[in-house]
Parts: sequence; C-alpha cells; structure tokens
Amino acid sequence: MPNVSTALTHELTLTECEPIVVSFQGDRAGDGPLTLGQLNILRWLDGFPDSHGWMRWALELPEGADLDDVTETFAVLLARHEGLRSTYAAGPPPAQRVAAAGELVIHRFDAGTRPVEAAELGNLLDTRPPYSPKTHPLRVALATRGDKVLAGVMDLSHLTADFLGLAVFGREFAHLVRHPADREIGPARHQPLDQAWAERRPPLARRTASALTLWESVLNRARHHLYTAASTGAPRDSVAAELCSPAAAKALATIEARTGSGRPAIVLAAICIVLSQRTGHSAGDFLTLSSNRYDSRSADYLGTLVQSAPMRVDLAAMSFDRCVHQAWLATVKAGRHGIYDIEKRSRLAERAEHRRGVRFCFEPLFNNLVVGRVDSQPREAPTGTALTWTPMVETDVMLRFDLFAAEETLRLRLWTGHLDRVPRDELERILLAIEGLLLAAASEDLSRPRMDEVTGLGPLPRDGDWLLVDSCWIQTGEVQRLLDEVLAPLPARVFPEVRGEPLVAFLARGPQVGSAEEAHTLCMEGLRHRPTAMTPRRYVLCDHAPDDVTDLDAWLSRPVVAEGAGRTTGHPG
Repeated sequence: MPNVSTALTHELTLTECEPIVVSFQGDRAGDGPLTLGQLNILRWLDGFPDSHGWMRWALELPEGADLDDVTETFAVLLARHEGLRSTYAAGPPPAQRVAAAGELVIHRFDAGTRPVEAAELGNLLDTRPPYSPKTHPLRVALATRGDKVLAGVMDLSHLTADFLGLAVFGREFAHLVRHPADREIGPARHQPLDQAWAERRPPLARRTASALTLWESVLNRARHHLYTAASTGAPRDSVAAELCSPAAAKALATIEARTGSGRPAIVLAAICIVLSQRTGHSAGDFLTLSSNRYDSRSADYLGTLVQSAPMRVDLAAMSFDRCVHQAWLATVKAGRHGIYDIEKRSRLAERAEHRRGVRFCFEPLFNNLVVGRVDSQPREAPTGTALTWTPMVETDVMLRFDLFAAEETLRLRLWTGHLDRVPRDELERILLAIEGLLLAAASEDLSRPRMDEVTGLGPLPRDGDWLLVDSCWIQTGEVQRLLDEVLAPLPARVFPEVRGEPLVAFLARGPQVGSAEEAHTLCMEGLRHRPTAMTPRRYVLCDHAPDDVTDLDAWLSRPVVAEGAGRTTGHPG
C-alpha cells in the first residue's frame, strides 16, 4: 500500500509502512468457559462500555534491537501464552477460544533520522481503527529505522491479562529479545483454560463459596459509599491527581524498618487514617484488589486473576504502627476471599440493595500495583513533592487510590468520578495529608490525637440535612428529590424521623402506586447516580395529600390505605 505520513508535533514525521505479519504456532487449541477473573472483567466492560478495556506497555528494547529479534520474540510469546491467541464470545454462555495458529499484524512506522518515544507511538496506535477487546486481545506498534527497532508499544485486553499478567509479558519479552537461545515455548504452563476448569473443582470451588459467604455478610452491613459529600453543582467529571514524593518514600523506608510491614500496607494505613478523619468513621468495610497469585503456577501466568475483595479496617484509638498492623492483617484476610463468581455476587448485592434501599459502588478503594510490577515507563524522579492531573474514564467511584511505586519515589494516584462532589482541592488536600502523615510517622509512632494534629483534617462538613441511617450518610433533601422524580405527579414527602422510625415517606395513593412495594420498586429504579440518597425505610400511602405536604401532623391525620417497608421477601436475585 502507499506510505501514509502522520503529522506530529515535530519537524519530521513518522511514516506508516506496510504492516508486519507475524505467524505463530502453539501447542494446542481449545474452547472453554471464561475464568472467574475474565467474567469479572466482562461484567465491568458491560457496565462501562466507554471504558477502553486495554492496558498499555512500552516494550523494553536493547540498543540497536533487530526487527527480526522483536518479531521472533512475539511469535514465541504468542505460542507460549494461550491468552495472547484467544478470542472471546459474549455468549450465552460466555466462552474463550484458543487458536493453535494464526497471524499477528503489527503496525510499523519509519522514524527516518529522528528520535522516537514510546508515548508518541501510543498516540499513533490510538488513531488506528478501533479493536474490540472481546475479540482481539493484542495490538502492537513499532518505530523502526531500517531493520532496527527504536521503540515499541503494545496494548493488551483486560480480558487477557491483569497488570501482573502484563508484567509477566514485559519481563519475558525483555529477556527473549536479548537471548535468542531461550526463544522456545518451554515446559507446559498453567493457562486460562486450565484455570477455568480448576475453578470448577474442589478445593477452589470451596474457596469461591467461602468468599461469597463473606460478601453476603459485608453487603448486609457496609456503607453504600465510603466517602459521601454534597454536590457542588459542578459537572460530574472524572479526574486523577498523582502525588510524586521522594520524601514520602524515605519515610516509608524508616517506618518499614520499625514496623516490619511492607510499604503498600503502610500506605494503605495512611489512607485509612486520613479517610477516617474525613468521614468520621473509625472502622469501615471497603474494597481492595486481590492479585489472587498465591501459588507457584501463578508466578508466570499470563491471564487475569485480580478481583475486588472486601476488607475491614478498625482504627479506633490506635497508634500509627498499630494501624499499619491492622492494614496488613486486613490485606491478608482480603486475599483469602478475592476469587468468586461475579454473577452470584451480583445477585447477593441485588438482594441486599433491595432490602437496605441503597445502591453500592463496587469500585475498589485501593489498588496496589507495586508488587511484581515493573514500571514500563519509568519517570524521572522529582526533587520535591509534585502533583500532576490527568482526565480519566467515567466511573462511579468517589475515591480510588492506585499505588504505582514506593521505593525511590512514592507515586500515589487518587481519582474520582464525581468531581462535582470531590473537587480538585479536596483531592489535593487528601493526598498532601497522606504525605504529611507519613513524614511525621517516620519520626515517631503517632498517637491518634497526634495524627489528627499532623493532618489538620476534620470531618466533612454536614448540615442538618444529613442523616446517618443504616451506617450510611445520606441527605434527606436528596431522598426528597428522588421521590419527586420517580413518584410524580403524586405528592410525596419524606421526614427524617416519625415516631422514632427514621426516613418515613408519606404519599398519596394513585393509579401507578397503590402499595408500599410499588413505591419501593420505583424508588430503587431511580436511585442510581444518587450517592447521597437511599430509599425511605417506610412508606405510608394516604387517601390523598394534605394541603401542606410539609406538615407531618396533617399527613398523620389522613386515612392510611396502605403502608409498609415495601421490601418483598421474594425479590429476585
């Protein structure tokens, strides 16, 4: 095909060349069900269709890497790892299909005499026709000069690998491109098809059942959102702030030596302490990501095993070092319950949501990407604390922390899908409080009052509109807005408390709402994207509304035609 020049912000351009076709031949083909990890990712992609579903990796290349060495390395890795040559069917039932042989098409760009960075290649890869991560797991772009490869990037579907699986690929690629004698498929490995069948046999099946038992307990008590704040009225955008702090990394080294706990647990403890200060809760159930890589088979497994796991941390009246120990114990316990059937968990969640009148956010609060992961795009360490901002894909999460590095520099990213509720200054305030806490804890084992003094953070401001119901902070005004929207044109009013019972709604019976069950169903349908609302705990239907719907005594004087919690015992799920 004719060469196509792609304009860049450089005097010279990268020129797209004929693509490279790499043939591969594996040991086996096969069809089978998806693994539990793959089912988890499939549900995530279905819930957020605008999410890219890809992970990007900059290839580690030796100086003057030969194009043949690079293509041969890809051929070997495609043969070695079945996930790289699998496609996925959404079903029903969803399935994975491993091809024994095939071809990988690599985008190639001629750099001429100019230098090339991997990030630039990634931008070019983004301009290629879109791939479906469900049907094509791998895409690659290389910048070359003659038969030498100057830079390379690859995208891998989250259905094919998690970050630790991606690190397996990066580690093996870096080795094989330098050592031609080792370019062989090697001994049989644990593959995604093997994992799928193993999950359906004891003892792994018992472990997944145990995880669901824990989930049921957590769903019946946990807060729907760990962090709830009033809306500022600003647009609901997603943004992330990343803290880079060499000083915090030095502090982590000191605390690690004193406590014997790993750096991720120390960072997690600092996060929990700061959130406890901000939310006013000393204990909480929240989600972390469990790697689920605890045996020898998973060390070089290229697949997606990671799933969210519930974690409970209680920091009441504890010193900083004790908080670190609590965070470490919570992480260990969470790892035992990190693999389960996402569809079964979803049914448990639906039942709990219906009974409690809430909608849960299942985005993890903490994601540790340090263990087993080499940063594929190392950055020059700042000399002092630095904050960088990045727009993010849409998400329901209020706060999520991603820990990227903790050795030479602490790299901690905090992002939100609710910039209208967690503005930039709040993100910055939280990150700097975590840094300040770590710096102070390097000098001494801080008491709880001393920690409060160090960060200077108090609880989020809450006026009389806020109410703590069933462990959840909610705004009665938001509940009223929910009723106004879903029950219109029927008049309805929610009261914070009626005769000792919280959150009671009075409404006039109408053609579309004749029972508490019907009212509750409508409220549950309208609850999404209302993080500071829940449904009323009780519904009272009167023959008609009083003239002043804000007058509780007037409602109480009206004849009641139906009332109840509206929670049907036979709710599906």
